[in-house]
Amino acid sequence: MLQSTSTLNVPKEGQVAQPTTKPGLTDAQVEFLRELVIKGGPEVQDYDRLVDLVNGLDPEQYPAFREIIAPALTEYSLQGWTLHKPFGYAGDFMVIEKIYQQYVSPNFLYRNWDRFYHIQHAARAVRNRKEFFKQLCARLESKNNSEKHVLILGSGPATDVFEYLDSRPDSKIHFELIDWDQNAIDYATEKNREHLNKITFHKMNVLRFRSHLLYDMIWSAGLFDYFKEKHFVYLLRKFEPLVAEEGEMVIGNFSRKNPTRCLMEAMGEWYLNHRSEYELMKLCLEAGIPEDRVMVDREPLGINLFLRIKGRG
Repeated sequence: MLQSTSTLNVPKEGQVAQPTTKPGLTDAQVEFLRELVIKGGPEVQDYDRLVDLVNGLDPEQYPAFREIIAPALTEYSLQGWTLHKPFGYAGDFMVIEKIYQQYVSPNFLYRNWDRFYHIQHAARAVRNRKEFFKQLCARLESKNNSEKHVLILGSGPATDVFEYLDSRPDSKIHFELIDWDQNAIDYATEKNREHLNKITFHKMNVLRFRSHLLYDMIWSAGLFDYFKEKHFVYLLRKFEPLVAEEGEMVIGNFSRKNPTRCLMEAMGEWYLNHRSEYELMKLCLEAGIPEDRVMVDREPLGINLFLRIKGRG
């Protein structure tokens, strides 16, 4: 347990006091965090102070921070789910679905933590990218009445596909969804049970995917920012040739300007490879894709960037 400096032994003359509180966590900060736990999470007036506190921590202080708020970090809170990773990986399909639905626990001990989670820029950017995807699909269908093929890398809960097809029952898009997690595929299958005639699921790692088709759009919302540069470039080289002449590949990646980064890492051990527009363009060049076929777009907050690569037509 962390101790308040008020309980420290008084050092003898000539000795240097050795604090038992973790470096960087003052008595006032510890007291504030414990009060948040007791009252079931931060209220609106606490948000700025909590964000400032976390942003001021060094990474080696994150375990001490999590120790103090441990009662709130169970799988019943979004922060706790993110931290414990029940499906074995960060950003699993269920946490993404809960972000989409803005799920709030009915339990008093966690509901304010969930509300705080959803108000953060990163969560809002995740919801924005779902809308961005649906707009891309609508634009694709507006070109002509022919059947379209869309490939999704790392499809997760497939709520984006569900919402699009639910709003457009006459859609001529056939979606192919790749995910390595059978739990995600099972969830997405049940969610999209009324649209399964327009969806093909592939349970596999994207590295192993093969296809003879050319796709009108290849979409990846939140997969590539888990990859180091080597694998990012490899996947660009692998999938770019599968884009139809008039199609495009769209890859989401969180920006270095993500103001929620410290909260994600300190509270949930959720680590991404944040990248700038320049870095995304540079990776395309390393993959042999000419600059005149590439642009970087963004959702309204500017946090989720989208690398857009035109087909070779």
